[in-house]
Order: sequence, then structure tokens, then C-alpha cells
Amino acid sequence: MHRYGERAMGFSVSGSTAIIFLAMFISFGMIYSAAYNGFERINDARTDHSENVLDQQNTALNITTVNYSAGYLNITVNNTGSTTLDINDTDVLVDGVYPDSGAIVARDVNGVNDTELWLPGETLHYRINVSTGPTRVKVVTGPGLADTEAV
Repeated sequence: MHRYGERAMGFSVSGSTAIIFLAMFISFGMIYSAAYNGFERINDARTDHSENVLDQQNTALNITTVNYSAGYLNITVNNTGSTTLDINDTDVLVDGVYPDSGAIVARDVNGVNDTELWLPGETLHYRINVSTGPTRVKVVTGPGLADTEAV
């Protein structure tokens, strides 16, 4: 003969065990998903960083000519590295200041002004309208390398 308390206690132990295992299963699924997504993001960031370092190592530029004449600053820069550069990611600083976008009256690569790519061995030319004679010019590429030249 079973007593009432024994039967109820057996069911409650089984039911609570099932609930605990179900909660552990759901918790493990949530933790695993969060950890895997975090690990994947870290790996993607490491890959991007490695690619950026490789681009920096393969990038080189050389300002070959800088002259100021009649209100215009002419700058000629050679891509001496092995990386193809985007001229939209290339910045020019005149005396440490970005010139206004309207001040850049000409920008071309080897005489072609509608290209966005600056291939290794090619020459980038800027013609910038400046009011006074500058003393220093700096060209900065997308991968972060720069060259500075006195005017």
C-alpha cells in the first residue's frame, strides 16, 4: 500500500529533474550561441587587422614634385609600392589643413582624371588653388602611409 506522500514525492522529483535538464539545455544553447558569435567577430577583426598590416607593408609613395606658382600648388606623387590605392581614400594636407574640395581644381592619375584607382608605378597629380604660398604638403593614403615635402 502506497502512502499519499510517497507517490507525490516521486512525481515531483521526476518533474523537477526534467525541468532542470530542460533549463540547462536551453541555457547551454544560449551561452553557446553568444560565445560562438563573439569568437567569430574576434576572428573577423583579426583577419581584417592582418590584411591592413599587409597593405601597409606593401604601400609606398613618394612626393616627387611640389611647386607653387600663381596661386596654384602642383603636387606629383608616385605610387612606389605594390598596392593599388583608391584616390578617393588619398588625402592632401597643405600646411596641416585639408584644402576645400572646391580648391582642388585638378586631380588625375597619369593624365586620366576619371579614374579612382592609383596603380603601382603610376603618378598622381594634384593642382590646388591656394591663396598664399604654403610651406609644407603631406599626402596620406588609405592604408595610412604618408609622405611629406616642403614647398
